[in-house]
Amino acid sequence: MRGPVSGALLVALGGAVVTVTLSGAYLDYVRATHRPWLLLTAAGLVVLGLVTLFVRDDPPDDEPVRSRLHTHGPLAATPEELAAARRAGGHDHRRIPAVGWLLCLPLLLVLVVVPPPLGALAAGRADPAVPQPPTGTRFDPLPVGGPVPLAVHDYAARAAWDAGRTLTGRTVTLTGFVTPDGTDGWSVARAVMTCCALDARSYLVHVDGDPTRRAAGTWVEVTGRFTPAPEPDDRTAAVRAEAVRPVPAPTNPYED
Repeated sequence: MRGPVSGALLVALGGAVVTVTLSGAYLDYVRATHRPWLLLTAAGLVVLGLVTLFVRDDPPDDEPVRSRLHTHGPLAATPEELAAARRAGGHDHRRIPAVGWLLCLPLLLVLVVVPPPLGALAAGRADPAVPQPPTGTRFDPLPVGGPVPLAVHDYAARAAWDAGRTLTGRTVTLTGFVTPDGTDGWSVARAVMTCCALDARSYLVHVDGDPTRRAAGTWVEVTGRFTPAPEPDDRTAAVRAEAVRPVPAPTNPYED
């Protein structure tokens, strides 16, 4: 692809990455720790694009671009001209090959297609069982006082894999989105990313004691107390709600 076109695309793509990063929209796709790497990548794209814009790829005046040679008819090239074209390759490097326009695809995806972060639809398809925490994970006592704000995945792990030892008798607040659980009830859920949205894992905490029908995907703050599982080997988590109130969606929809 010619310098001006490819350079402009690189600059535009770098600018789009900068916009997504500075606006905070990147948090829908990758962890917050990726911010400096995104900005560095965007800067590299812009610099490379500017360099490409100002580097001419036209052939020198004494090497005119060879036009397409005819092999038949009154304009047919002589055997000598055909041989010379074969030796030179016979390509016009100033033309944009069709495949080169595929460079526009990433830019269009960034500017036009804006996929939402993982929400109730993905969480509703997830296994309600809480994944086992890494070996050696310690569940420290909760701070004195209350209600204690806890991440949904932290509460879920304490409830499912520590039998609620640090939760018993304590009041906590969980912030997440409503996820119907297939019955008349619902769960408060949140997703955790290891690297990006592709490897995100949803954590669900079933909410007891709230008869209100709530729309899927609504962000809520649940204040309540630990509810033990009915069976010792049950690795799901639940909380008995004392209060539930709608809240705005957080800037970062994922938990660290």
